[in-house]
Amino acid sequence: MTSGVHDLVVSLVDDHFGPICAKTIATILKHNRINMRDIIQHSGFDRRTANQCLCVLIKHRFVSFEDSAEKNTPVRYLADVSHALNLPLYPSFVSIVKQQHGDIAEIVLEEILHQGCTTRDQVLETCLTRLQATTQDKVVVNKDNLDSIFEVLISRGYIEKTVEGPAGDEPPAKRAKTGGTLWRVNTGTFLTYLRDQQIVAFIKNRFEESAGEVVNVILTLNSQIDGDMSQFSSSASYDQILHGLKSKNPNLVPFAKSYLDILVDSELGIIKMVDEFSGGCYIVNFTKFYEEFAKHHISSIVKERFGPRCHRIFSIVLAKKMVEQKQVAELALLAYKDAKELLYKLYTEHFLQIQELHRTPDFCPTRTFYLFNVPIEKLRLKLLNTCYKAIFNLMAIRKEKLNDNARLVDKSLRADAAVLLAKQRGLSPDDLEDMLTSSEKKQLGSCMRIVKRLDLGEINILDSICALTHFGTSAVG
Repeated sequence: MTSGVHDLVVSLVDDHFGPICAKTIATILKHNRINMRDIIQHSGFDRRTANQCLCVLIKHRFVSFEDSAEKNTPVRYLADVSHALNLPLYPSFVSIVKQQHGDIAEIVLEEILHQGCTTRDQVLETCLTRLQATTQDKVVVNKDNLDSIFEVLISRGYIEKTVEGPAGDEPPAKRAKTGGTLWRVNTGTFLTYLRDQQIVAFIKNRFEESAGEVVNVILTLNSQIDGDMSQFSSSASYDQILHGLKSKNPNLVPFAKSYLDILVDSELGIIKMVDEFSGGCYIVNFTKFYEEFAKHHISSIVKERFGPRCHRIFSIVLAKKMVEQKQVAELALLAYKDAKELLYKLYTEHFLQIQELHRTPDFCPTRTFYLFNVPIEKLRLKLLNTCYKAIFNLMAIRKEKLNDNARLVDKSLRADAAVLLAKQRGLSPDDLEDMLTSSEKKQLGSCMRIVKRLDLGEINILDSICALTHFGTSAVG
């Protein structure tokens, strides 16, 4: 695990859970595996504070623990980076549930995400209190509505039971009085949904809208069967695809076979036919999609960073796999000198590597082929770590900007609260005294514009991270 990932995890925990939890997980990350006594010693916290922090981190699955088979051996704690890196995706999880099941389901999922893992009764009581405080028609919102929404989320696989360990063990999460079965958000289901959405968008971009709809039906059938993160989707028969299209887009039914043939014959290899009986059975090759999607995203990074000529050369090397410098110049329709300069520019930035192929056993340079190729996996991990560092830097700059203007932000919030209170009392907001001077408004507006741009930058980098991460199937570099 790189220092960039370490810094990002600590920063994310600091933003969402505060500096005490951030220092605790930083201590665990630094020592890899560590027991309670060492956590207290290195963090400087008392035992009660360390217990509370570990309880929060374990409930959110940012920290796990290892029981030793030997007696009198303390439990060791270790950080789970993959779950901590999912924190920026939580708004996407909430948005998915809201889009599919409405506002009440959104509140239920928000509460479970906030608690990490909790009992059903606690979730329903908290959500009922929130809804009754904000809903004018309190008769509509009751515990039965919330309970039915909870059941829907369980049936869709968005929340799942969590296994609680035997009482009496050392970890604080095991000693908590839960009062019933614990439930938590099933991040795997959401990651699968996001992956399927990326596949559909990629197919629509490479082919057309209708082809993406056909692939969406195959992926929908797969999620209904297992929804796992395996290498291939479950096979979908031609009849099942037709049935799915009839309910979603009947106009595509006559052209379904044509689109499937085009997708199967495509050089991408994302859609494969595994059986020709009764029109055939089709699967989605997720591994091939990850590869093609990473290539597409890396190519766009090359074009944006080095320009169209470097992008042309990179695309040629990517397509040919192994190619000589002279061949690159001919295929790119560039002068030999220009092609050489651009090739070695990409090589020095580690976007290309050279494979030496010796024609004689004396390894003479004049009798050696120098073949350029793209190290996709190394490049993917390199760019992924660069994205982690970039998003950490953006978060640090945003925090610094808000801290520098904390007084103005606080005054603005108090002014907004005063306006809201005046409206509730039937008063005109124009009668209130302005709490911010013109210069303060200008300074605050400039700060908030910068913060907004930083937020947009985080979203764009998050898209890159999603493109370069195989949604839980690849290790963090």
